[in-house]
Amino acid sequence: MSDICVVHLVRKKNGLEPFRHFLASYLDHPAGMDHDLLILYKGFNREAGISPYEKLLEDVPHSFLMVADFGFDLRPYFIAAEKHPSQYFCFLNSFSVILDKDWLFKLYRHINQPGVGLVGATGSWGSICPKHLRAKENMLLWEKLLRPLAWKVLRAYRGMYFDDFPNYHIRTNGFMITRETMIKIQRGFILTKMHAYRLESGKNSITRQAEQMGLKCMVIDKNGIGYDKQEWNISNTFWRGMQENLLISDNQTRKYDADDSGWRCKWRQFAWGELADESQDNIADS
Repeated sequence: MSDICVVHLVRKKNGLEPFRHFLASYLDHPAGMDHDLLILYKGFNREAGISPYEKLLEDVPHSFLMVADFGFDLRPYFIAAEKHPSQYFCFLNSFSVILDKDWLFKLYRHINQPGVGLVGATGSWGSICPKHLRAKENMLLWEKLLRPLAWKVLRAYRGMYFDDFPNYHIRTNGFMITRETMIKIQRGFILTKMHAYRLESGKNSITRQAEQMGLKCMVIDKNGIGYDKQEWNISNTFWRGMQENLLISDNQTRKYDADDSGWRCKWRQFAWGELADESQDNIADS
């Protein structure tokens, strides 16, 4: 058993295709170091349902856990940390795609440094209902980003559970953390999407709790360079330029790639405020 466990979440409702993309990227890009691979099957009622996935994995050393279909991505991650004895965990969500070789080593090299408690492939300064955006722009962004969430609900949460911009948080789509730190995180109930958002980017987020433990939280790019939170905006990993330094992509980074320059500008302003360089429209469209 390795000291490092890579955990990938597979959601039944997403179907087989996202897993195919993840597995192809996992096989095409060597991790750069030994690790265990743990597959979390979420929402499958019986083992017969996971047979198509297990067939794809028949030549890939791995283990799996089956978890109930609630708690979004984060609850299963805590279950994995509680049940698997590895010292380090790298969590990759169901839409994650690895983009470069030695990706695990690049994350591990930083999480293994004294005083570092959390590293991720992406981070953001964005906040729900931020004051640095006009109300109409804010509403349009959230309607496009997450249509099921009502604008009135978002406004009700403003200031109650989320700090205003800049709201530093490591995005939980792809991150690495020690088991010791993960077990200490106070998570409460994760029953709604808003609960999940609060744990990712709220006043008591995973990032905020790690910082309260005296630990540093960093974004790591595909070159293996680590960025402190005040530098995340220049990492060109999340919603900046062509996101050319991304180590691990997800559905939101791909949304940015697919959008036109007008929407990319709005996404940048949401994540980085006034430091979102307007000239980056030309870079992304070139």
